[in-house]
Amino acid sequence: YCIEGGMEMEEAYNRSDIYIRRIDLYQTEEEITLLHRELVEAYARRMQGILKKTVYSKPISLCMDYIYNHLHTKITLEELAEQCKLSAPYLSKLFHKEVGQPVSKYIMQKRMDAAEKMLRYTEFTSAEIANCLCFSSESHFIHTFKQYAKITPKEFREQQFRTK
Repeated sequence: YCIEGGMEMEEAYNRSDIYIRRIDLYQTEEEITLLHRELVEAYARRMQGILKKTVYSKPISLCMDYIYNHLHTKITLEELAEQCKLSAPYLSKLFHKEVGQPVSKYIMQKRMDAAEKMLRYTEFTSAEIANCLCFSSESHFIHTFKQYAKITPKEFREQQFRTK
C-alpha cells in the first residue's frame, strides 16, 4: 500500500527488511505486538511526509520504477522515454522539472544508494559491485563513490558494515 501511495519500492522493502530482522530477535507476543505498533507508526509517519511532498506525474513515476528495476543494466534516456511513451527531450525536461535534477544524476544517485547498501550488508568486492551496478570499471566506481560519499568504498565498508 505504501508503494501505491508514493513510497519508492526500494525504501518500502528496505524498511520491511529492517523490521523482519528485528522481529526475529523477539520471543514474546508482547514484544512482537509492540514492534508491530512501532512498524505501523513508522510507515504512517513516512507516508505522511511523502504525501506532503510533490506527487510525481505518471510518466515520472514509471521512469523511477524502471530505473529502480534496472540499476544493474545500462539505462538510456531513450529507453526511459520509450517506457513512458514520451520523446526523450520532453522527458528530460519534465524529469528535471518534477524531480529537481537531471535523469542521469538521479540514476547515479540510485546506483550510489544501492552501492552503499551492498557495501553495508554484503561481502561483495568493489569490483563485483561495480560490475553489478553497470560501471565501466572498478576504478570508475571507486572514483564516483568517493565523489558521492566523500570516502572510498573500502573506508565506507570499514565504518558501516552491517550497521542500521
